Amino acid sequence: MAMEKENQESVRAYAHRWRDKATYVQPPLIDTEMVMLFTNTFQSPYYEHLIRSSAQHFHEVARIAERIEQAMKREKIEGSSMNSRTMIRDDSEGG
Repeated sequence: MAMEKENQESVRAYAHRWRDKATYVQPPLIDTEMVMLFTNTFQSPYYEHLIRSSAQHFHEVARIAERIEQAMKREKIEGSSMNSRTMIRDDSEGG
């Protein structure tokens, strides 16, 4: 089950999509396996923050990832927000 969060996809939507796919895995995943596998699908800076968390349940990891996403939007955490600003500037300049 190789998945990644798409650029414009919210963490909440990605978590729902990932969890839906995970329900088809046989034998069913236990929470600690889900946490590890879900965390490993993220890139920086999500991964660095998630790997440090003590979350043991999927819903906890998803909630932490949402908080990381919000912090990036508010530019409290460096990450893709810098790339988004550059992309927006490039688009507005016509190129």
